[in-house]
Amino acid sequence: MRVLTRPTAVLALSTVSALAVLTLPAAPALADSTRDNSWHVKALELPELHKITQGEGVVVAVVDTGVDAKHRDLKNNLLPGADLYDDDTKGGVDRVGHGTGMASLIAGHGHGPGGGDGVLGVAPKAKILPVTIKSERSPLIAPTALAAGINWAVDNGADIINVSLGSSFNEELDRAVARAYQRNVVVVAAVGNREDMIISNPARHPATIAVNGTDRKGVISKEAALPAEEVSIAAPGEDIVQAAPGDKYVTSLGSSSSAALVSGAMALVKSKYPDLNAYELFERLLETARDAGDPGRDLDYGWGVLDLRTALTGEPDGRASPRASAPPSAQLEPWQVNPREREDGILIFVWAAILVVLVGGGVATVWMLRDRSRRRQAALADDHDHEPVPVGTALGDGPPNDPGQPAETTDDVWRRPPG
Repeated sequence: MRVLTRPTAVLALSTVSALAVLTLPAAPALADSTRDNSWHVKALELPELHKITQGEGVVVAVVDTGVDAKHRDLKNNLLPGADLYDDDTKGGVDRVGHGTGMASLIAGHGHGPGGGDGVLGVAPKAKILPVTIKSERSPLIAPTALAAGINWAVDNGADIINVSLGSSFNEELDRAVARAYQRNVVVVAAVGNREDMIISNPARHPATIAVNGTDRKGVISKEAALPAEEVSIAAPGEDIVQAAPGDKYVTSLGSSSSAALVSGAMALVKSKYPDLNAYELFERLLETARDAGDPGRDLDYGWGVLDLRTALTGEPDGRASPRASAPPSAQLEPWQVNPREREDGILIFVWAAILVVLVGGGVATVWMLRDRSRRRQAALADDHDHEPVPVGTALGDGPPNDPGQPAETTDDVWRRPPG
């Protein structure tokens, strides 16, 4: 029997949508056969490609149920993280078992002589930043908790954020994903499994890499995938051996594993090409994918099946660029393509606003001073016109001046000059 990981079953609780991570009982994989049963390791050519890079210098946040910090295949690869419900764990306790599996597929280094036993992750020298968003008291994960986890990861050094979970639409979650992209942090999300019926968030957000699962033959999985226009890429998702809390191993089925493998792939790309921004990382990963299914982009494979060798050694071919009908993952506003341009634009706007205020304030000040001067001169003129007349002075035909009455004024004296 196998553990069947179904990470995106969306539930509703009053007005708050949340997600349950479901598992079925299964016998754990034997430790000494773990590497032999890890077919995806050979399919992705990991031993050979690790001669190019192993993900050095890259931090991958696993926003999930926590990660078992004591697992031998992850020892020394975990950074102090966060737990939304228990500050003491620092993300190093897995309450379900799901997060440990994802972390091992991303950055597991195995154990034993030469690290030949256990799980070998796609980027074994990358660091895992565990972010626990699962409470012990509830089987549900609120989308606001998922948003908080993504925001925390962005603010604490993550280069890649793996979200092998999902939820329904939530504005706060959408803002968190957009914010990550604008900070050049790539969010990789599982599309969902067949039983989920509908793609969940954050995989639906255009600033994520949305991942479907394939079988051993590289064909889209009948269980670990969902056809959807938001799909970006496909990667192994069936019979994936991964770590479990307590130095154990399980075999999983689900696009959650596919997302973790793609997060590891992105860590390798980021390690080799550290100067690429988020959009350029998207391009390199998607435009080097091996086309599968219908020619071009389709609902099952997105832009194709993950081709890690070409992603590391080839060149993007322009398929996923804005000039060539970009996928949802790349369909962003021009300022989102390079967040630095947006920051420069904001600075220009701010300085322009300050200049307008200063110039406008100066003009208004001059106008007020001139208006005050005019009024003062008019008042002085009135005082002069109505000074007491010496006795014996001719007053002409007009009525005598009554010094007890204020001088008359006209609207012309007090009206603000026409602007």
